[in-house]
Amino acid sequence: MQTPPRRSRLDRAEVERLRTERRDSLLVLLGRADRGTLTRPEAALLRAHVEAEIAAGDRARRSAGGQQAAARRAQRRLDAAEAAIVEAEQRAEEAEAALARHAAHIPQAA
Repeated sequence: MQTPPRRSRLDRAEVERLRTERRDSLLVLLGRADRGTLTRPEAALLRAHVEAEIAAGDRARRSAGGQQAAARRAQRRLDAAEAAIVEAEQRAEEAEAALARHAAHIPQAA
């Protein structure tokens, strides 16, 4: 599976600029809705902005869920690696002890 290319810094800045414009517009439109002066075209724009924010929120939640899953996988690999290190250290200690026992039975050369 091929991952999509990362957005460039310029793309991210543009996305952020558009998001800020959309949110500023939302505040104006909501104010007009509160006062009962929202026109039909403004109502349609309000709906489009809200749908865009919902979609952005959904994408962020999916991304966060994927990141959490990756962190859990990394933690499992780390736990397994630490267990392997402990096991290797125990085996090394056992091998050193066995070598010392065997060395005690070998006559020393003078």
